[in-house]
Amino acid sequence: MAQNFLTQRFESLARVFREGEAGDSAYIIESGRVEISLLRDGTKVVLAELGPGDLFGEMALINDDARSATATALEESVVAVIHRDQLDAAMESADPVIKLFLRVLLERFHEASDRLHGHRGKTRRSMPDSAAYQDDLTRTVQNLHLREELQHALERREFALFYQPIVELASGRLAGYEALIRWHHPTRGLVGPFEFIGFAEKHGLIGPIGGWVMQEACAAAQRLQAAWPAGEDPAPFITLNVSAQQLLEEGFLDLAEACLDRSGVDPQRIKFEVTESLLMHDPEVAAELLAQAKSLGVRLALDDFGTGYSSLSYLHRYPFDTLKIDRSFVLTMTRNSGSMEIVRCILGMSRGLLLDVVAEGIESEEELALLRELDCTYGQGYHFARPLPEAEAFALAPR
Repeated sequence: MAQNFLTQRFESLARVFREGEAGDSAYIIESGRVEISLLRDGTKVVLAELGPGDLFGEMALINDDARSATATALEESVVAVIHRDQLDAAMESADPVIKLFLRVLLERFHEASDRLHGHRGKTRRSMPDSAAYQDDLTRTVQNLHLREELQHALERREFALFYQPIVELASGRLAGYEALIRWHHPTRGLVGPFEFIGFAEKHGLIGPIGGWVMQEACAAAQRLQAAWPAGEDPAPFITLNVSAQQLLEEGFLDLAEACLDRSGVDPQRIKFEVTESLLMHDPEVAAELLAQAKSLGVRLALDDFGTGYSSLSYLHRYPFDTLKIDRSFVLTMTRNSGSMEIVRCILGMSRGLLLDVVAEGIESEEELALLRELDCTYGQGYHFARPLPEAEAFALAPR
């Protein structure tokens, strides 16, 4: 039995529950036998005799009615207890399709039960009103379509990587690119990642999509590296976003190693960019996974630095090479002293930890001049270039 469930032991002839009592739990028999009975005109009527694996008392999980029968242990018995709160929590965290399926089944069960017991007019706490139910149904159908479209997008190669330049601020040299996924949707046109990446993470599609991104980014980095003049500055690096869920998936590191080997790119030209959500999920696991990723030879960047909760206290524990200052601080630092001090603090701390810093979201000459004055290593933003298709982006690199 799942260890999340509480187990109870009942001696022979002990009552598990009585007819007419309130109840909020159901039970699964692990061992022993349980009799289900009720009183009819003062006479005990046995409805069933249950054994290991049988479920009883489930009506208490579905509605607020009193117990309709009595459950008695016929011998020493052990049962697993399923509380209504556990079912509610499981329903909330379930896949939307499964959730809708269960809700439809429960609604039909209610209707049948009400007809049987003559409770047609009763309103039940656990069931949604018709408007909310219709909204859920509409949303679930939309999610089904989006999931199917994303699966087809992978099969039909509708995804593409765009590349936004990352510039060395002191020299103006193009130092690298951030690879950003786009979806060439057959009817909606070019769709940005904010419209589907969160959905992909929630519905188990981030693994295959992230795998495609890694394969494409490594291949592009190798093309850039092969075309780079010998003896010049190092070829630009390519940064790609790796979600916490993706990094935690079994087989991710094997996939990353295979992509690096297959492309032949120098791993130092690849940078994995993660967010603080990975660090907050489980610091110990994060430290181990990041160390394993680092052992592949790639570099590591922490994105959106300054917006989370774990960065200052945990930063020294992780093998990062780069911090990325969140664009919200860059966009407001020229008019907000608080943002300015956060940027100054991040840069000072990074120098002490020997970390590079990328300031995101640079849109003006004033912001660029201020970041240069503060000795920020790199910058990216619309002031330099928007994300571009590979051919246009790589044409910006000097030859």
